[in-house]
Amino acid sequence: MYSAAVVGAGPAGSTAARFLSEKGHDVILIDRKEVVGVPKQCAEGLFSDCLPEFATEIGGFITGKIRYLEVVFPNLASYRVRCDLFMLDRPEFDQHLLKLAERSGAQVALGEKAERIDPESGMIRLRGGETIRAEAIVGADGPASRVAKSMKVKNRLIPAAQMEIAWPEDDAIYAYLDHDLCPHDTGTTQKSRSYSCWVFPKNERGTANVGCFGTFPTLERFVSKYRIAGDVVEKNGGAIPLGVAERLQRRRAVLIGDAGGLTNPFTGGGLYPAARSAKIAADAIDRFLRGETERIEYESRMRRDFVASGLHMRGRNALAALSNDELCRLGDAMDGLVFPGLRLSASPLLVYRGLRHPGIMRPKYAPLLNLLFRYCLAGKVW
Repeated sequence: MYSAAVVGAGPAGSTAARFLSEKGHDVILIDRKEVVGVPKQCAEGLFSDCLPEFATEIGGFITGKIRYLEVVFPNLASYRVRCDLFMLDRPEFDQHLLKLAERSGAQVALGEKAERIDPESGMIRLRGGETIRAEAIVGADGPASRVAKSMKVKNRLIPAAQMEIAWPEDDAIYAYLDHDLCPHDTGTTQKSRSYSCWVFPKNERGTANVGCFGTFPTLERFVSKYRIAGDVVEKNGGAIPLGVAERLQRRRAVLIGDAGGLTNPFTGGGLYPAARSAKIAADAIDRFLRGETERIEYESRMRRDFVASGLHMRGRNALAALSNDELCRLGDAMDGLVFPGLRLSASPLLVYRGLRHPGIMRPKYAPLLNLLFRYCLAGKVW
């Protein structure tokens, strides 16, 4: 009988396993892959303020530093938000976190697939027939989580496509907003269709991750329309959860990271929520195992901590509802602005430009401007 069984050895799972092991608990960390982090399914950006959430120092997994996020509209108007962001080598980062978990005392079982999970009893049956029992189960097994399925939870997913290409040194990551890129993608509603593509330079590699919310045809239209050129190093794709799962806990089982839909619905970023949910889950399970609580008190704490998710979702839905003409009017009002974070010195200029462009002074833009100001107040974007 283990104190805790963690299913999934990505950033969330490895971090939760390490935190629980460091608290003195007997932990097993299970992953179906032989090598974690491969293939990568991530734009690989992590804001520097988020790294301490993983309780690790800067290492060889850093492949560049970025100073700005630049948002580009269909008419090529743009604005910037100052940031301090690390570019990662995700496979190396994932393997680094796994090693930390192993060194902390967690038992690691790679190449083992959890076929059946019982949240009531804490039983996990592996593909080879072996049965594991644990006082607590942590589901960290990604967007299509088997632990979530055992809890009768199904995440809402959107596709993402990406390629890594040769790219010159750059001081910004780029988010392109353009609804016309995906008119032919099937199976998408207005709110789930692609509205954003990105370029994330990795300066120490001389490459960039170029991707989109959507399919590879959407990505091909993006690189053609905006003349994004460079030799292709690799292609990858996956699914991104859109919105927190309706349930994050059932009896002995909890969901963290992508398994619980804990991504930023506005940006799709999942590394910060992975670390935060791992810490909150480890603390809640630790208190339960020590007899301080009668049950694992995780879900209510996680929802309080992740309260900004609702604002991000409203911002995403507002953006998804705008036409390209409306995006261009918004871009004209914000063109050339640089938001420096805490000082908010660009705010008066934004108000002035908004008055000059009354087309953007509408209630439908309020969630987007609210979100932008929240980012500036925080001095970071996640």
